[in-house]
Amino acid sequence: MAYTPHTPKDTAEMLSTLGLSSVNDLFACIPEKIRLQRPLDIPAIRSEAEILREFEGFAEKNRAGSPSFLGAGCYRRFIPAAVDYLSGRGEFNTAYTPYQPEVSQGTLQAIFEYQSMICRLTGMDISNASMYEGATALAEAVLMSYAVSSKGTEVIVSEGVHPHYREVLETYLAQHPVELRTLPLRNGQTSADEVAEALTDQTLAVVLQNPNFFGVIEDGLAISTVLDGLKERPFFIAVTDPISLAVLKPPGEYGADIAVGEGQQLGNYPSYGGPSFGFFATRMAHVRKLPGRVVGETTDREGKCGYVLTFQTREQHIRREKATSNICTNQGLCCLRGAIYMALMGETGLRAVAETSTRKAHYAHSQLTRITGVSPVYNEPFFHEFAVELPLPAETVYASLQEANVGAGLPLGRVLPDRDHQMLFAFTELNTTGEIDALAAHLGQLVATADTREKVASGERP
Repeated sequence: MAYTPHTPKDTAEMLSTLGLSSVNDLFACIPEKIRLQRPLDIPAIRSEAEILREFEGFAEKNRAGSPSFLGAGCYRRFIPAAVDYLSGRGEFNTAYTPYQPEVSQGTLQAIFEYQSMICRLTGMDISNASMYEGATALAEAVLMSYAVSSKGTEVIVSEGVHPHYREVLETYLAQHPVELRTLPLRNGQTSADEVAEALTDQTLAVVLQNPNFFGVIEDGLAISTVLDGLKERPFFIAVTDPISLAVLKPPGEYGADIAVGEGQQLGNYPSYGGPSFGFFATRMAHVRKLPGRVVGETTDREGKCGYVLTFQTREQHIRREKATSNICTNQGLCCLRGAIYMALMGETGLRAVAETSTRKAHYAHSQLTRITGVSPVYNEPFFHEFAVELPLPAETVYASLQEANVGAGLPLGRVLPDRDHQMLFAFTELNTTGEIDALAAHLGQLVATADTREKVASGERP
């Protein structure tokens, strides 16, 4: 049946029933000066079929099959079909918290399994479920450190921590007694010696990202050893890539007190940057200061296994002054996808994904750095991401590669203004050697063409 729009007669009957003289009377509570004084500029009424055809036309404009080398915290990975199917079931398809254990055993068990897998991945004792995303997970980790510790109000943050994470952290702490101190990188890594020099009796925590924002693998054990030598040990907060933990030593094994990160790679699509979820794991000694919620395993009065929300220390549950966090919901559906992904992949699958990504990245590194004028920004070991110095502005390279239907990396000048000739490339198991060869060929041609133009402009023979 075709849609029939409302007629003036319908409107008049509605107003009569409500006892109003005009439609404007419906909005009498809105001040006249802020009301729109003209008709809305919207298309004429159309049928559902017509609207679908228009959106299909928009979709056809998308470029299909374009390789992507963007990363910087959000990555395109293969997601098994079972993740979409299982997470889309009606029993799970909600992001809200299961308050009533008697009707939520399935969801509670799934969250419990998620927590268990995050603990195994990070080498920590306890995990919550979950945080908004990686940046706020880091901010909550610093706040938890302050709540637990009796010393210090200064946090040392490595320059290798994602710039967006540092911005979010600064926002969280803008009206807080905790102050941040950024420690510069040395050859792409955080120097343990410089951490030692920066420590004072006011140091509350040290924050390290491993692998760091530029893809370089950090020496977390060296940082932890420095902290162990102090009479009062500051908190050691590790921001980590979950896929990297399949091949790199987990934070729990090199002495971190808190491990946080972005869980998007675990079964969630990039989707223009979200939604995703943040994971948060720590030592059992700090469980009562852990933000968010913790699902625990127990038994009922008949001795049967059951699951409950063991800790719910947020503002909606307890007095504000005793709350551990003001996060009032979580990314439950996203972390459920993470649990399904980890269960499907298993240790062997996750390791294969990590190793394949590393091999692709190192192959790409060798191909790109052969191009005249292209050089690595750092020469330290890296996981699946690295930065290169370009002979042209990175934005020029980005635009040119896009025109050739080749996805470029991230122009670092967008987040770090003093690096406008640098680009950060990321590689995953979905990138093929053919795509990498095409990237190297296009970049090489672009650089050579620019070099020829520059020589002609200067009067040299090309």
